[in-house]
Amino acid sequence: MRRLITRALCCLVWCVVVTRAEGQSTSGARFGVMGTALVTRADPAYLGATYTEGYVTQPNVMVEYRRGPMQFAGTLNLEGYTLRRGELNAGMYGEGYVDRRHPHTLVHETMLSAVTPSVRGARLSLAAGKGFTSFGSDDPMMRPFVKYPVNHHHAQVIERVVAIGAIALGDARRGAVLEQSVFNGDEPYAPFAAPRWSRFGDSHSTRFTARALDGVEWQVSRAFVRSPGIVQGGAFDHRQLSTSLRVDKSTAQGARRYVLAEYARTDESLDRVHAFRFESVLAEAMMEWRGASVAVRAERTDRPENERLLDPFRTQTGHIDFQIIGVTRWSVVTMAVTAAPVSLPRIRARVVPFVEIALAHPEARRLPTVFEPRQFYGGTSLSSLSAGVRVHAGRMRARMGRYGVLADALSATMSHEMHH
Repeated sequence: MRRLITRALCCLVWCVVVTRAEGQSTSGARFGVMGTALVTRADPAYLGATYTEGYVTQPNVMVEYRRGPMQFAGTLNLEGYTLRRGELNAGMYGEGYVDRRHPHTLVHETMLSAVTPSVRGARLSLAAGKGFTSFGSDDPMMRPFVKYPVNHHHAQVIERVVAIGAIALGDARRGAVLEQSVFNGDEPYAPFAAPRWSRFGDSHSTRFTARALDGVEWQVSRAFVRSPGIVQGGAFDHRQLSTSLRVDKSTAQGARRYVLAEYARTDESLDRVHAFRFESVLAEAMMEWRGASVAVRAERTDRPENERLLDPFRTQTGHIDFQIIGVTRWSVVTMAVTAAPVSLPRIRARVVPFVEIALAHPEARRLPTVFEPRQFYGGTSLSSLSAGVRVHAGRMRARMGRYGVLADALSATMSHEMHH
């Protein structure tokens, strides 16, 4: 491990020296603050009962800074203060929450990258810190919906201490990027929990991203995640696969078309003995005109079921004796309508009203099962209605979780800011 860290530091120094020698001196900082206030009505949420709750969700402070070959991306997520009970979100699970989206950690992202100049069309980068691994599709927070898809833990591996090496070939419009990352497998068990540093390097992922046409992007990635459910180790290991096609095109007249189609798979094993497979297929699309938009998402995702605590929206986490008591397949259709943003020039902010409707159908994938959706929820058709406003101030990122040469390649192909 010491040898790996030493080599990484040497690469960073080499990047800085070479780039400065070639006279690159670009620099600049971008700051942004975002948050969403919403009310959600879930019917039924549990045992036939309807729940109506309000939240401040996705409160983030973002910063980006560039100086020569060096890049920094940081995000503070304040959901540990505003979302401790979790956000009603039928089908969602992870980090001890179920049918509620869990709060993300306070230090959501803090990544430092160094990028070399182009040599015969090739560029290299090294990124390190806490953030997104080189696996899967975009963070749902940067996509057209407030409610997260069920497949969040199948399609992204985030909030890890990670080192990422990458090589990019081609120009800003057409090219390919290959990334390799190493990280700690344990996922956060609480919003203020620190990663287990002794586990850094026990997990790894690889992602290949290609751009053949303007606005068209395809990625395929694999990951091995050691015992994410138990920080001490000893739980199921995850072998994950993800592939997605993303189309995002804008016109000078203010129109934008966005499409994402993805497949994700998680295999769980213990001592190389295969135990479970969970699959997900998702497609979403959005049409935007002068800031107003309509978006639709459909997904079918398998979810493992664990024993619930006295709080029916929580499960045991970080314990050696947990077990899967069933597998539920979630079919969910979501529609979001967003109004054109209202500008507040005095504080350089935008307010965006929205309405979001979701219809979900959970069914037991394996029979017999201990967990029976119809009995638990009080029905097999679940609906959710959410309404609220997004508030953004400053400069917002259009993408998250892409570092080094991949961040450069994607920023060169985007002519818009984040649409939220």
